[in-house]
This record gives sequence, C-alpha cells and structure tokens, in this order.
Amino acid sequence: MPARARDALPPSKRQYVAQPMPRFADFQHARLVAAPPTGQAWLHEVKLDGYRMQLRVERGEAQVFTRNGHDWTHQLPELVEDAAELGFEGILDGELCFLDPRGQPTFSGLRSAIGRRQTAPLVFFAFDVLWRGDTDLRTFQLKDRKAILLEALAHAPTARIRAVEPLPHAMTGGAGPALLEAACRLGLEGIVSKRRDSRYVPGRSETWVKSKCRLAQEFVIGGWTQEPGRHFKGLLVGVHEAGKLRYVGSLERGFAKTPGLLKRLQPLAQAKSPFALEGPRKTLEVNWVRPELVAQAEFQEWTASGMIRHASFVGLRDDKAAAEVVREQPGEPPL
Repeated sequence: MPARARDALPPSKRQYVAQPMPRFADFQHARLVAAPPTGQAWLHEVKLDGYRMQLRVERGEAQVFTRNGHDWTHQLPELVEDAAELGFEGILDGELCFLDPRGQPTFSGLRSAIGRRQTAPLVFFAFDVLWRGDTDLRTFQLKDRKAILLEALAHAPTARIRAVEPLPHAMTGGAGPALLEAACRLGLEGIVSKRRDSRYVPGRSETWVKSKCRLAQEFVIGGWTQEPGRHFKGLLVGVHEAGKLRYVGSLERGFAKTPGLLKRLQPLAQAKSPFALEGPRKTLEVNWVRPELVAQAEFQEWTASGMIRHASFVGLRDDKAAAEVVREQPGEPPL
C-alpha cells in the first residue's frame, strides 16, 4: 500500500488487548542473606512458616497450587470455598499456615492438620497479587501491587484469607536489622525484605531477600537409622551439589510430631546408598531409601567440612521437589 494511502487510514481504536489469566504463574523466591538490607527502598515482612501457595480465582471458581504447580484444590476445600466468595478475580501469591494459640505460624501444626485432613483452621496469608482480572500485574512495582492487594482484601468476608502488610516502621532507613531482632525475640522464623520498586520476576533475584533467626532449610532424605527390632533413631540427609546428592549429616530429634514417618520411608527402601559422594557406611541399623522425600530441619551450624550440627527434624515438605534442594548460602545484603 502506498505511504499516502496508509496515512489516510483512521487510527486503530483498539488500545488494549485483554490477556487470558494463566493457569499457574511461576513463583519469585527470596535469596538468603546474612543480614537484612537497610534504607527507604525496602519493605520488610514477617517470614511465614508454612507452605508457599498460589490462589487463583476466575468466574467464581477457585484453585490452589503448590510451588511446583501441583493442584491442591481438593485438599483445601474450606479455603477454596471462601476464595470463591471474595468478589475478586486474579492470582494471589502467599503462604498457607497453621496458627498456634498465640497466633504464630507453626510448621508442625500445618503438617498435622494436612495429614489429618482437618484443614478448616488453616489460613492463607497473601503477600502479593500477580494478576487481577485480565491485567498482568507482574510488571507493576511492588508498592503498587501491595496497594491493589490490600484494597482487594480489605473487606474479605473471611478470616481464612488475609493480606500481609509491611512490618511497622518498615519505611524508615535502617529498619531491617531492628525488625529482624524483634521478630527473633517473638520466636518468629525471620523476615523477608523486598524492594518497593521491584517487578515480580520468577526465580531468585536481588530484589527479594530473606533473613533468618535460626539456621533452617530443607534436606533430601537418603535413609534412616533403626536398630533391628528397636525404635526409630534418625534420618540421613543430604543436599544436591554439582548434580549429585551429598551427605551432610543426620537428624536425630523432633520425630514425635510425625508418627507416620516410617510408613512413608519403608516403601522407598533400596539396597544402594543414594549419596553419590562420601557418606555413612552400611550397617545393620542403616536403611537406604530412594531420595524422593524432603525434610524441613533446624540446626545449630554448618561445620567447616560442610556438615550440619545439632539438627532437629521439623516436618516433611510435600510441597517441594527433592531435585530442588541445595545448600542455602547466605550472601551479603544488597545495597
């Protein structure tokens, strides 16, 4: 078409093309740092001890997905029912938690509730909104997404779905370390710090960082120890390193709250050690398993040789794939 003819055409009135909401959006994750960042550019939130979940609502129907995109809709009927009544369409990012009598999240309580299928007390804490209607909000700045989230849940007809607000005084310079100290005094897991101007970027980035009150992370279970005919003793665990599963130590406490653990381990039993690098030798009390289960644990420290000391079992992580588990290395906080 000649240029003069093209210039004569009226401009298009179609200014915006609606985008279909995805079934699932990849998560952004926080990077571990030794200390929280300071400055006005950061927001700080309580680090919640639960399962990372994505809540999707469209046309009055709700779905719940785990961090790996597994559909847990039928496992959380009460949450799904309440989400359908929100009067909101979109995708919320948050943490599924069980609250103890003090109102604090407890991972063992969450595991117990899900295991017993008594999910009515569970609470979904939404800390981000990725999609609203036909608008992809992931390119919006965090401060704007937060405003949209708080507005959307301001009059939610249920206490089962709650918006996470920044911690008090989070806007003041240097608040991060003081807030972490306060969170630790309250017995919380730590805090998550996020840049106010950040977009939502799948994977780990410098714009979301986490600071912990105590050392804790996930480990792959490679075996268990039990003297023949006697009680269960502990778990043998590892992390992935250079494509191999490296043995890092054992968990020997904290099993009372997971009475069905041995039943989960026994069907995975195998003759060969799953640890590709140096690990414990086979004895009568060592039982190897396929490295498919993930344990959440707390411990005192990493040794110079890369082993964990004084480690306690907290619970199984059915929401995280074993292949994802690596050693979390704290770095310097971003400026």
